[in-house]
Amino acid sequence: MEHQNEFLGVLSGMLLLLGMHLIAGLAVFLVSFPIAALLGGGYAILIVWAFFAISIFLWQLLYVIPLIFWLRRRQRGAMVKGVIICAVLTALLNGACYLLYFSPK
Repeated sequence: MEHQNEFLGVLSGMLLLLGMHLIAGLAVFLVSFPIAALLGGGYAILIVWAFFAISIFLWQLLYVIPLIFWLRRRQRGAMVKGVIICAVLTALLNGACYLLYFSPK
């Protein structure tokens, strides 16, 4: 029974971070319009989106680290494991995409 509860905790931690990623993506989408307007409009919005997409693993640290401390304080060890697993997978996926895009052809 304990093993199943830990699995559900890890899964809920991963889903929590996935939801936070979706909220962060929506925030980037909404914030990018005024920034692009300041840069001159047109295709400037793509520059803003590309900047945030390239550096998502750095931006996720702004909400992952406080989330981990908050979950540890509430003694939710399994959820902390899920959050860390999902954060590492996000960083690895972002790093792989970065290397594919910027590697010499």
